[in-house]
Amino acid sequence: MNQLRKIEGCTIETLDNVACQAYVKWVIERLKPDENLKDIAWLLAHCHDGVTWGLFDNIINDWLLSSTPFPKLCPRISASNLLEFRLFGLEREILIWRTESGFSGRSMVDKPGQKKNDPCRPDDEIRILLGDQVMDTTKDGFTRVRTKSGMEQAIPLEYADKDCTDGHWPFHLKMRHYFEEDQKTGVVRVAASRLVNVFKEV
Repeated sequence: MNQLRKIEGCTIETLDNVACQAYVKWVIERLKPDENLKDIAWLLAHCHDGVTWGLFDNIINDWLLSSTPFPKLCPRISASNLLEFRLFGLEREILIWRTESGFSGRSMVDKPGQKKNDPCRPDDEIRILLGDQVMDTTKDGFTRVRTKSGMEQAIPLEYADKDCTDGHWPFHLKMRHYFEEDQKTGVVRVAASRLVNVFKEV
């Protein structure tokens, strides 16, 4: 039975191997889990042989993966090569990782109504996605970018010629941190974190 845990700002549910396999099949076999997942928009998968991004296309009701337009850079996701992946959107994230006995995971869903002066209210952090040089034109919604040091990825964002100029890093990842307070000491610490959004700075 899956366990529920509530912290300020969200509810966390543990996922067993069966539930995790259902999410994996949603991506690689187009078999959708029996759950309302309309808010899930992005995918980030770490595989044995690289990183693959994904975005959900609501028009065709299916996943678009960076491994399709850029197969030499991004591995095709499969149950055998998947190490960890995150399905995420504005309201929730599903995190799945490989274990010795299969897959394990957790689902985090936001709870609205936090007070602005609450020290344990969720807090967002914006991180820069690696890539200040565009290597290829946008294909199927993905753009191949790289750094001067040679690191590359195909991100699920479209670009314009002006985006990567004068050392500008336009692509960003939003994370959300959730906190809890130690009842004995009063110390507030990060209890959990999740991905929220991928966007381009205008």
